[in-house]
Amino acid sequence: MIQPETDPRRPSETTVGELPRRFASAVTYNAAYPACALPSEPHRRNALRGYHAAMAGVEDDVTGSGASLTVDFLPGGAPTVAEPDRLGTVVATHWGQPPVLVLAESVSLHAAWKAITGHWPTRLSDVRVALAALSAYPGPHR
Repeated sequence: MIQPETDPRRPSETTVGELPRRFASAVTYNAAYPACALPSEPHRRNALRGYHAAMAGVEDDVTGSGASLTVDFLPGGAPTVAEPDRLGTVVATHWGQPPVLVLAESVSLHAAWKAITGHWPTRLSDVRVALAALSAYPGPHR
């Protein structure tokens, strides 16, 4: 398990690199990522299997907003172990509302889910550390 205070990969103000790609609306995000669209209908968006740190939300300590965010796995939410894996995009939103922050692209959604839930992060920087540890897409997981 990654220990946030001691892990050398932990992002800091000097090592984070670029901020996540940010979209002001789901419409602009969906135009850029049509194959991994964020559902526009609230009932479809809320039905996605995502990560929300036990309904407390993930604190945005990356952009400085301090907002409570959810992590979504697109398209279709994070696959369960019984479902086939998908290649997709991992984003963070303010509970389905803008902005949309792109955390990872072209990743195994199963591996991304396991990486995040394996650490149960409560801060966005720790979600990014978990995702940064992912290797290139290894193929479907069963």
